[in-house]
Amino acid sequence: MKNKEILIVTGRKAASAVKKYAKLADIPVKVHVCDIDVAAFLSLKMILDELSNLNLEDISKIIVPGAVRGDVSIIKEGLGIPCFKGPRNVSDLPLVISMLSRNVELSEKLSADEILDREIKRNVDKELQSAYKSTKGCTLKIGKKKPIFLGTDIIHVIAEIPDAPTRSDKEVKRISRYYVNSGAEIIDLGMISGENNSKEIERLVNSVRSVTDVPISIDSLNEEEILAAVDSGIDLILSLDLTNYHISEFMDIPAVVIPRDEGGIPRAVNERINLMERLIQKLQDRNFDKFIVDLVLEPPNLGFVNSLQAFYEFRKKYPRIPMMLGSGNVTELIDADSIGVNALLASIASELDIDLIFTTEASKKTKGTVGELSKAVKMMYLSKRKEQPPKDLGIDLLCLKDKREIERIRDPGEENLEKIEVKEERIPTLEDTEFRIYLSDKIDVIYYKNKNPELKFRGSNARELYMEIIHRKLIKNPEHAAYLGKELEKAEIALKLGKNYIQDEDLF
Repeated sequence: MKNKEILIVTGRKAASAVKKYAKLADIPVKVHVCDIDVAAFLSLKMILDELSNLNLEDISKIIVPGAVRGDVSIIKEGLGIPCFKGPRNVSDLPLVISMLSRNVELSEKLSADEILDREIKRNVDKELQSAYKSTKGCTLKIGKKKPIFLGTDIIHVIAEIPDAPTRSDKEVKRISRYYVNSGAEIIDLGMISGENNSKEIERLVNSVRSVTDVPISIDSLNEEEILAAVDSGIDLILSLDLTNYHISEFMDIPAVVIPRDEGGIPRAVNERINLMERLIQKLQDRNFDKFIVDLVLEPPNLGFVNSLQAFYEFRKKYPRIPMMLGSGNVTELIDADSIGVNALLASIASELDIDLIFTTEASKKTKGTVGELSKAVKMMYLSKRKEQPPKDLGIDLLCLKDKREIERIRDPGEENLEKIEVKEERIPTLEDTEFRIYLSDKIDVIYYKNKNPELKFRGSNARELYMEIIHRKLIKNPEHAAYLGKELEKAEIALKLGKNYIQDEDLF
């Protein structure tokens, strides 16, 4: 008996590509080319009319283009054969066909790529939620209301508020909310080296506590500041070293320890590890065992590899001691986009079984780093669990580039069209209206009439902004409308990427 086939419906332009991909399928697939050029222009009625004239006895399912509008259940009702939406892009067809071979259910309302993305995201979210709640293998607990557990195979992100004593309560609250929304699990109060701001600590702790229940840490070597933080109910200390370790007897909370004495941090790997071992021994002699080791990651070309080796050697020798890695010395001290740098640092931390990764957003170029690291550590957890590279996991850090090439469907008639080479800039017709565009936390558009500001529009979406402006009939000239759309789209891209936006200048 002949196996039932899956019928894929397409238009003339995409036909050759669809047939090429259909040949790769490991299940019987048949292609029907409708009497229309662009598949996305197919209506449900057109598909139903065409297929009604075919012999469909050997068809088990019908797959129509994902861009077709409406609920395709009408086709199922008319033909008596299950009908589903396929992918929007023909290049995703092999993936969808493989889904069908695994009996993954598609949708009558949503495109196949949306179904796949939702299914993967649902599974990823479920796995990650379980990981963050797990206490299996826990070596140390930090915090009370929303505690985090170290030693459970997932890395936790600490986000520092730099120069915290100089900031108002309002600013501390705003940054804390932003960090938590970005994925930070500990908010760190970065103190100012060489100053004693112990009187500010209770205020700072209370400000953070008023907006979130995540643990709070303090980044200071000053003994008075550390003890003031302990009295204020801080959850974690950064840092103890051989110059201040004696105050550990007044502490009952975890502390990060660094290999530093009066002479600073040794450059040589063995010296750095030996100093750390001396510090640990002194803490243990005082019955303090809630320590987290940070061997201190150095900047690129200034000891980076050496410091990494220290992390590696220490972890190999002490597989169960909690460890922290600070990423700021790399992301802040290299003129490269932080997304890829953070992904690589997270993969290094994952291989070293690091428990905490410390970061900040102290400069324009590292804006978004907390969110990037939060996503990166999730990727690395899934990668380690699945024993595969951090690729095709349902979560990624691709921002400026795409994973797959989207195949362009060319109209055969293109070849016969006259090619107009655009070289000269045409001089636009001037209007008495003008728009000036700026970036803040959103896109600000100031409308000028006869050189006077009259209206201010705010938003994060270019289309919503220019549609509102068009609706108010503030533009008459089509060239001006095209210009405004171009500039607003540039502003939206800059907002998403954390780039500067200057009107009439290129983004890249």
